[in-house]
Amino acid sequence: MTAAITLLRAVLTAAFLYYGLRKLTSGAADVAIYDAIGFGQWPRYVTGTVEVVCAIGLWVPGLQGFAALGLMATVMIGTLTLLVFTTLPFWHLILLTVGAAMVAQAYGAQIGRLLPRA
Repeated sequence: MTAAITLLRAVLTAAFLYYGLRKLTSGAADVAIYDAIGFGQWPRYVTGTVEVVCAIGLWVPGLQGFAALGLMATVMIGTLTLLVFTTLPFWHLILLTVGAAMVAQAYGAQIGRLLPRA
């Protein structure tokens, strides 16, 4: 893999470990966001777990593409949720989505091997 993708994986790992662990440790800002959304706190634990597991998965050989897809899906759902239920800023989520999409594309061969052939 190129140095740029490795650097991008490192940045995404740092970001998602930070955000995921913050959710899992009940950071005040995250608790407030999930209160504002109105579904209770359980989605915070699910989201935090997915973020931490997928951040680690970016470094597991053979799973990098799937981890990036998991992060991408999580961030896209989070962005949509913020747009619908709050007025909070979401620009950073767009950047994380694009970064995860770039990593998923770089590891597309991994993903393609497990998809059924038409």
